[in-house]
Amino acid sequence: MKKSSIFRLSVLAVLIMFVSSCSQKSEYTNAIPANATQLVSINLKSLADKAGINDKENKEALKKLTDAMKSGMNAATFQQLESVMKDPSKSGIDVTAPVYLFSSPTFDYATVVAKVSSEDDLKNFLEVAQKEQISSAITNGDGYSYTTIEGQALLAFNANTFLVVNSNNPANLDKIKEGIATLLKQTEANSIISNPAFKKMQKMKGDVNMFLSPSSLLGAYTKQMSYGLSKNIDLKDLIMLGSLSFEKGKIEMQLENFTENAELKAMFEKQVKSTCPIENTFLKYFPKSTVALLSLGVNGEQMYNLLQENEEFRNEFSITKAAEVKNLFSTFQNDITIGLINVTMSNAPSFLAYASVKNNSALKALYEKKAELGLPKGQEIAKLGEDEYVFKSRDMNIFFGVRDKQMYATNDELLYKNICKAADPSLKDTSFASGLKGKRSAFVINAEAVLQLPLVKMMAEYGGAEYNTYYSLANNISYLEAVGEDNNAIITLQLKDKNVNALKQIVNFIKEFAGM
Repeated sequence: MKKSSIFRLSVLAVLIMFVSSCSQKSEYTNAIPANATQLVSINLKSLADKAGINDKENKEALKKLTDAMKSGMNAATFQQLESVMKDPSKSGIDVTAPVYLFSSPTFDYATVVAKVSSEDDLKNFLEVAQKEQISSAITNGDGYSYTTIEGQALLAFNANTFLVVNSNNPANLDKIKEGIATLLKQTEANSIISNPAFKKMQKMKGDVNMFLSPSSLLGAYTKQMSYGLSKNIDLKDLIMLGSLSFEKGKIEMQLENFTENAELKAMFEKQVKSTCPIENTFLKYFPKSTVALLSLGVNGEQMYNLLQENEEFRNEFSITKAAEVKNLFSTFQNDITIGLINVTMSNAPSFLAYASVKNNSALKALYEKKAELGLPKGQEIAKLGEDEYVFKSRDMNIFFGVRDKQMYATNDELLYKNICKAADPSLKDTSFASGLKGKRSAFVINAEAVLQLPLVKMMAEYGGAEYNTYYSLANNISYLEAVGEDNNAIITLQLKDKNVNALKQIVNFIKEFAGM
């Protein structure tokens, strides 16, 4: 009698969980091509521990799942599967280290690579899938054994390496088999191990580590993104490394650029010089309820010098206007801070912006040469007072000016009337404010403020169960923050509960939502 699909899927899920891990120091990593452009390593053991898999309440949930599976399969199959669930090492896979997932131009299939600890145990375990009519019988290939799952995924292994290759087209299976034979015959010299960026990624301590080629992600847009760069710079020489960690009360992603291209290194150094540490000069002017904030530390003169190296920038601004453009950039020094203050259904979102400037020359020149801007009918720039202006259009008015070497702009008249006056309470009173100081760039979404918006509350109340679920999930978040230091960045999702690991909080929410 054909087994119920729910039990077949349950067995497949368990199969995937226990065969997905590997060891950095083993030769099985030779199967990853040297030209891999996207590579992810996942430390399943670390994730399991942080999710609280061994906690009493989760063991009870696992027992319920086990009991449900028991009724859908024969006793011998269940006994074998149960033994693996109790001791994952009996799957034949090394479950003490991460699994690798990769894609490459020469083997263009999503592929999982794992280390085999016991080929015999692995064969026995895969027979569970065969008995449950999930996979085909194990067959011998060119130096390896393999089985297929519904003609779409191929599971191949030898004494050291386990591969899972996904293909939506069964017609590709023969080609995949040939590719697998090639991968398994690779040596360290022609594998990813020879790549210095991969070696650096292996040293990262995250639960999930990443190795990504921006040029492969951009695809056809690579040339456009390279527009204006030196001819000696090729984005194919740039690798982005990432490390994702689940910690108590937060999820943190660290990103950094890796390159051995001297031109790229020099460009990154110049980019750093065009910025400076944020001083938090303007946070006192922004209400604590600010929805989102962007803050930058800017060195205007260095930024202009960097842009001058861009051929397109030089062509856009002829030598006759070079002095004016340089003066404009040089005006800005230190903090530039922009905040999204409010969002409604009836009006445009209100914003507030401040910038530290050396003088009022930039705005004065803008007003004096407003005729050269070619503003369309219905738009104009009017002077309100000394160093105070307003841009008028049919949609909105934007008030801007300079006070005490502080440039400002807002489309909210009430905010304009309180320009350069401290808000009470202000963003200085938030939990994330102090962490922005000293960084070179920062972007923050204040989740607590977002949930207090009348528009969001209305959607949660009248949007039905789906919106209410989203609201409940978001209610666990304090803020999302992305900060930049030199050429590195750190993205943090800060939760309200700072005492429990973030992954465990996610698991608990899923269990609650599922009624477990």
